[in-house]
Amino acid sequence: MNKIIIFILLSTYLNAAAQQESKQLVTKLNVAFQQKKLDPVKESLDTNFSIGAYTNRSAIGMLQTLSQRYACDSIVFKKETQVLDKKKMEVTFYPTGKPAITSAIYTKENKILYVDLFDQLYGMNRYKPSQLRAKIPFEVIDNAIVLTLKLNNSPRPLKFLFDTGADGMAISEALADTLGLKTTRKQNASVVGGSMQISISEKNDVHLDTFVLKNQSIALFKDLHKGTDGLIGNTMTKQYITKVDFDKKELSLYDFGTYTYETSGNSIPITTPNGLFIIPGAVAVTPNQVNAGEFVFDTGASYSLICFRPFVKKHKLLVSGFKSDYHGTTTSMGMSTPTYSGKASSFTFANMPSVTDFPITLMAGGGQSETWNPGFDGSIGIRLISRYNFTINLQEKEIHLAPNKSFNNPNDFVLGGYLFGFDLTGNLKIISQVSNFGGTETLKAGMQITAINGVSKDTLLKDAKKLHGITALPAGSVIKLEYLQGNIKQSTTLTKS
Repeated sequence: MNKIIIFILLSTYLNAAAQQESKQLVTKLNVAFQQKKLDPVKESLDTNFSIGAYTNRSAIGMLQTLSQRYACDSIVFKKETQVLDKKKMEVTFYPTGKPAITSAIYTKENKILYVDLFDQLYGMNRYKPSQLRAKIPFEVIDNAIVLTLKLNNSPRPLKFLFDTGADGMAISEALADTLGLKTTRKQNASVVGGSMQISISEKNDVHLDTFVLKNQSIALFKDLHKGTDGLIGNTMTKQYITKVDFDKKELSLYDFGTYTYETSGNSIPITTPNGLFIIPGAVAVTPNQVNAGEFVFDTGASYSLICFRPFVKKHKLLVSGFKSDYHGTTTSMGMSTPTYSGKASSFTFANMPSVTDFPITLMAGGGQSETWNPGFDGSIGIRLISRYNFTINLQEKEIHLAPNKSFNNPNDFVLGGYLFGFDLTGNLKIISQVSNFGGTETLKAGMQITAINGVSKDTLLKDAKKLHGITALPAGSVIKLEYLQGNIKQSTTLTKS
């Protein structure tokens, strides 16, 4: 009996102490609004503190604005409950000259994660049913997502790459001049391998099918991604739950709110420190060398996985048993950096199953890449991402991944100086020429391959042993390639490097 009494007394004491800590947290927030500055509460904000779709520095800046412009006489603590791994504090805000507002503050380890009222002031209400706002068709070009849009009052249709590795929108300076976009300011921009100064055009309307994104800022670069007119980054994802369905070739936008994922799959947690989606992962270039890192979910990267120079240099990935199949360059906004590509023993990200014998690209040294420090370690690119239909949900700070029809397609492979890969519909294509060894001028990127050494592309798609039998041939082996040129079947031979 005495033990039970002691336990009850201890529990009561601990609950009272925890509630006192919560009351002190509300007091700090109250003082910040009275003094119109964040100093009293800044240390009590979680590293993943968010307002609406924004986190970290952006959210802190928004809170600073709120403390200065949202007149509030007081914030009063009401009660506290445990909700899964978070605490929910019910509080009452007393805006100056307006009715009281009951809201909730969510905390973890006595640090503020988010405040319902602040989210709502910036357009996010977690408790309203999520409504479908638009279904936008897209094209798949080299596994990438390409949207057709129009800017402002221009009737000209433009092809834009949907690039989650970019925080906003971008076009070339030449196209901006043609469309009559006005430059309003300049700023520095981080690109793969370095940084550069760019111009910004503000207050543009973006017409996507019948849907309009208003008041968008667009960055102007001298050079841009070839093959498209521009790129559209995380502009949509900051305002809407964004679903990409590769099987239907359709991008859907939903209001933030109570949303249910339509398909089975995995929801992976993300952080968004710089407007990009960062996922924890682990790379093993060789079986005994596993290195943890932080990777961008990057639909604009043409690779399966690229590791940036600081990560490569730190872990000595190029000189620790890595076998390069080919070398090349990666180009971002006109800035080129040398790379080496081959296979990693394994790659794991978030709570997803590990993938083995996985294509990887490692950034080499040279130019700005030696001093460039992006704050993350690499990018998970479209060759992996396109195996999933995905939903970006910044309200919950997660991306939901559901395998699509291409999920079990074989990985890309190199033969005779060319990189080969299957597209989303199961066609085998030449992705690019990666060296001159054994190559032939008649073969071009995008050509459809019908058979290799007499084995049809359909058999290679479904039978891993048949494909491995070809890729494992010794160097110097002569390989017969059958392909389509127009609608005419042709054949040639390659020498395996």
